[in-house]
Amino acid sequence: MKFSHFLLTVLSILSLWAKPFKPGPEFFTEIIAGPLDAKVGISPLTGAPSGWYTSDVTIHVLAPSNVLANGKPMPDGSLTISDEGQHQIELQPGPAGRDNGITQFVNIDKTPPTVTWISPINSIVTATSSDLSAEISDAGSGICLVELSTDHGRSWIEGWNAAGFVLDETIKETTWTYHIGFPEFAEGAHVVILRAQDCAGLVSPGEILVVQVK
Repeated sequence: MKFSHFLLTVLSILSLWAKPFKPGPEFFTEIIAGPLDAKVGISPLTGAPSGWYTSDVTIHVLAPSNVLANGKPMPDGSLTISDEGQHQIELQPGPAGRDNGITQFVNIDKTPPTVTWISPINSIVTATSSDLSAEISDAGSGICLVELSTDHGRSWIEGWNAAGFVLDETIKETTWTYHIGFPEFAEGAHVVILRAQDCAGLVSPGEILVVQVK
């Protein structure tokens, strides 16, 4: 072989080595995912992230380029979850790399609790003690905190919290009863406002009840 031919062969091999290596999905031992694009819910009890998102959630996968989500392709490497509830997403790096999948858990709650007074309007209350009741429900993350106000929302009294409950005891619906007195109020009509927060940090609108102090 002539030296010139030998040199061309060597240069061709070196040029192949110099090209960047682009691995297929079977080479990936892990999925490289970006941060979730979502609004994080804050627990009203701890002030820390609650594990629930309060908006649509978009999962971004940076590599490989052909990831499957629950067996289906992810267009443009992203998947948006809009439905409320608890979701389990299985991410797999293409058909050849299914054994290298990871699981992404996504909990979404976009709806605040509902509060409905049971105590009738113009309920008779006393300065010493009275019972007020309401139906409270939250189909998503569950009820975490109930508060009431007797000064038109300037301050709130904690009427119940879920600090003693664990995840599998999440309260979805309850008949709430609170024992309260009105020693500082003159006789006549007064307003009580009730609201609830779920475990994702969403707050219900304040529900107004007019009571008659006797």
